[in-house]
Amino acid sequence: MSISRKPRPLYLRIADQIRGEISDGTLAPGARLPTETKIAERWDTTRTTAVKGLGVLINEGLVIADRPRGHFVRDRRPMAYRPQAEFRRRPLSPAMDAFMAQLSDEGRSASQKIEVAIVQPSKEIRERLQLQEGQLTAVRRRVRFVDGEPYNTNDSYFPLDLVQGTEIMDPKDIARGANVVLGELGHEQVRALDEVHVRMPSPEEIDRLHLGPGTPVAIHVVTGFTAADKPVRVVVNCLPGDRHVITWERSKPRLGGPLTIRPATEDEIGTVTELWGQAAEWLNSRGIDQWQYAPREERIAANIAAGECYLVEDGDVAVATITLDRFADSDFWTEEEAAQPALYVHRMVVRRDVSGGEIGSAMLDWASEQAKDAGLEWVRLDAWRDNNALQEYYLGRGFEHVRTVEADGRSSGALFQRAAGQVRGIGPELQSPAASAPPVSTEAE
Repeated sequence: MSISRKPRPLYLRIADQIRGEISDGTLAPGARLPTETKIAERWDTTRTTAVKGLGVLINEGLVIADRPRGHFVRDRRPMAYRPQAEFRRRPLSPAMDAFMAQLSDEGRSASQKIEVAIVQPSKEIRERLQLQEGQLTAVRRRVRFVDGEPYNTNDSYFPLDLVQGTEIMDPKDIARGANVVLGELGHEQVRALDEVHVRMPSPEEIDRLHLGPGTPVAIHVVTGFTAADKPVRVVVNCLPGDRHVITWERSKPRLGGPLTIRPATEDEIGTVTELWGQAAEWLNSRGIDQWQYAPREERIAANIAAGECYLVEDGDVAVATITLDRFADSDFWTEEEAAQPALYVHRMVVRRDVSGGEIGSAMLDWASEQAKDAGLEWVRLDAWRDNNALQEYYLGRGFEHVRTVEADGRSSGALFQRAAGQVRGIGPELQSPAASAPPVSTEAE
């Protein structure tokens, strides 16, 4: 059975073409469109069909009708709306709040109108503020203007008994912000719940924001809570879709605080080998042949049994590992060097998702302090000969290059050492859950 595909109606094809010319810049913002008659002649149709096609673009917010002058491409300059700015410090100028400062920085003219009222809250506001039936709220209603055009509304609701008699009841901008005022009243907001709803506007919103036909709005509702989980403020922002780009900034989470370093246990050999394996995969992705073999679990197990293998944890998540012993590998270190009291570093790995936080530097400092506390003279290690970046890393952390040794069947051999007790003091603090004796094993890595 064949499916009959009807061509798109002509008025939609007219809208498609003009929309494309707006999108590719052929019709620039502010440009005047051909008259309805000209469009009808171009498409060999009626003026009614041309008007219907233009109506589609008007409803999409791309075109404005300015009779009798004609139809024009709308100059759309979306404002970047950043919900995460809620708790940022505000400008101190009483004449310029954060919204106005942002637009001023962008070279645009910003203003706002503020009204304050005491109202019976809607069911939605009452539930968010956990108010009883009949309790009143104070609301600060704002209409914010950009270049003379109403851009968004910002209505903040507060339990009346919290803010009665305060400057929140004054219809003026509060330079330091209503959040600060609430904090001064003993109701500091420490967290917020954000909700975003997208819908067509209500008649009131159309009137307040002078919205054209077919313009959707995003409603951003923010409920602010105190440390005791008491809701003290609900903000309702109405953001016309043709005037805003809602922008969230996300950043890589920082470490939760001081990290813990402790000896690995026998049942954590899988954690150590997984850290090692992830590092090997990353090295391979960069074309470095270091550690491109299966982890030597018997050696790792021996190090764990001897109390020489350590895990660094952020909370209960292992983010790094390091192994320390007193064994001087005879393939690399001379008999004279082996006789010198030193602590040797092996298998130091930091998870890639916390790289850049100088955890490696912190582990090397910790190893240096361990060596000093044990009365040793040196912290030593051998690095992969072909991994120049790794060697630069150690040089940048106070190690001196002793020499490079080429031993049969060994790809490592770039030897480095640093005086015991030498620390750079860079990177997170490493805390031991309990004092532990420095490594004393003389077994091989």
